[in-house]
Amino acid sequence: MSKIQFLIFPLDMPNKNIKRQLIIQAAIEVFGKNSFRDSNISEIAQRANVAEGTIYQYFKNKEDLFFSIPVEKTKEFCKELDLHLEGISGAFNKIKKFIWYYLYFFRMNPEYGRILLLEMRVSKSFIKTKTYSSFRKSTSRILEIIREGQGEGVVRRDINIYILRQLILGILEHIVTRWLLKGEKYDLLEHCDEVNRLIFHGISLTKGPHELR
Repeated sequence: MSKIQFLIFPLDMPNKNIKRQLIIQAAIEVFGKNSFRDSNISEIAQRANVAEGTIYQYFKNKEDLFFSIPVEKTKEFCKELDLHLEGISGAFNKIKKFIWYYLYFFRMNPEYGRILLLEMRVSKSFIKTKTYSSFRKSTSRILEIIREGQGEGVVRRDINIYILRQLILGILEHIVTRWLLKGEKYDLLEHCDEVNRLIFHGISLTKGPHELR
């Protein structure tokens, strides 16, 4: 198996953090290809170009490493999302950008998508892990945007914002899951406009999706 893909780290990142990130990335590639059951620590160590014992300095076991992946990827998702939302005004435009970035993120990280959506989310252990808590926190951004839209008077106030959050995330997760099961044979981003029309038609007070820029 070839070594892990080339990664760029900040110049001031401690060596131990770099090694941990290399292990995480190697685990994403191995778990994403083979599934949790069919993967082993030795293969991940080989992929990361570290000794097998080194992995146990950072993670208790294979399951601990497996459930640590979304914690790291959620941090990455939230950090990049905030950068994409920076300078964008208006709740509708922010929701539109959120939808685009969600699909773009998984288009660029299909191995992680397989881990999270095809394996982890159906695991009975999922809600008992730090992963679940981290994953829930990552959805708070869309709640903030919905509240902002209600404050602007463009999102209906009679809508339960928590149900709306689940509706948006549920649609996006279904689209990504279907894309993964279909072998990633088409561009995920082709669904952006369709999802926008569906969401905005249901929540809008004053604007239609054709007015969004």
